[in-house]
Amino acid sequence: MAEDPSESPLPPPRTAPPTALVGEDGRYAFGTYDGPIARVNPLDAAGPGASRIERVRRDLGLKEWQAFQLGDDDRFVLGAVYTAKAMALLQLLVVDKQAATITRWERKLAPWRVAVARGLTGTRSYGHVGGFSITVGNDLSGGSLTVDATHPGRRGLAPLELHGAGRTGDAGHLVIVHPFSDRRALYSHKAMMPFDGTLRIGGATVGIGAERGFLILDDHHGDYPRPMRYDWVTAVRRTDDGRVEGFNLTRNQVRDPDVHNENAIWIGDAVHRLPAIVVDRPEGPHGPWHAHDGAGMVDVRFTPTVRSTMHVGPRRSLAEYYAPYGWFEGTIDTGTARLDVDGMFGMGEQKLIRL
Repeated sequence: MAEDPSESPLPPPRTAPPTALVGEDGRYAFGTYDGPIARVNPLDAAGPGASRIERVRRDLGLKEWQAFQLGDDDRFVLGAVYTAKAMALLQLLVVDKQAATITRWERKLAPWRVAVARGLTGTRSYGHVGGFSITVGNDLSGGSLTVDATHPGRRGLAPLELHGAGRTGDAGHLVIVHPFSDRRALYSHKAMMPFDGTLRIGGATVGIGAERGFLILDDHHGDYPRPMRYDWVTAVRRTDDGRVEGFNLTRNQVRDPDVHNENAIWIGDAVHRLPAIVVDRPEGPHGPWHAHDGAGMVDVRFTPTVRSTMHVGPRRSLAEYYAPYGWFEGTIDTGTARLDVDGMFGMGEQKLIRL
């Protein structure tokens, strides 16, 4: 007898994307999609005929960033152009995997000094201050995503240059529009792909290895509840035959996570969805993490080797953020697709923001 799909622990498959994040009626197009949404218009969720004040209020409530994780066999790089409207952040972190060291080029700045793209064709996300700049050029319809970052170096920091392009035509896409409520949504577009580029620190070329580069696109616009909280782990690698493999596991505040989640594995350009997961940290954020699900498909252990934190306010009262880097082991097996994650390097986040 054939298995009843309604009894599967897996969420529904991805479908073709809508033309817009929010329809003309002011409602989010909730779902999980296999390609870009052409028009990312979160302010239209204020409703037809909404006043300018209502649209501004909705804009101020959005947490928005375009981030990327990239690297090769030796280094893992996190970059982000981020705005929470009350503050903005430019960030470029380089982790040496074997030495377990991190170098941070980052700057908090006024929110009007950054721009996070809404839509990923013919757009840019960028920020610049004091010679430090990050620009992400989005041309998904043309098959590329460019990354350019520069820092002149100062106060013990070496000059930095990062330039390259991800091949989005070789990527699998996971695009979500998931409900916090009927009127509040999380939009995220994640894709994993090959990356060709150059990383220079202090005038020396330290990466990216030829045919070894990888990149994760992380485009994010969320009308989060207050406080905002989530757990997240991700890792990616390039195999000897050039294939990109990786995973994304998140536990957040969306409604009905058995249906609405952004958990998946990437094997080449194929994306395989996963059940809802939980993350256990019995020794706290600096000890081992365990991500797992109720059906036994996900069994991933994360051992941090590099600490990274960013707290805001007295006694972390406004924001408590842990983002360590380290090594993974375990397996993810849907029954039709399997990923052994032993020896993969990546990062995790434990985030609580009251801003």
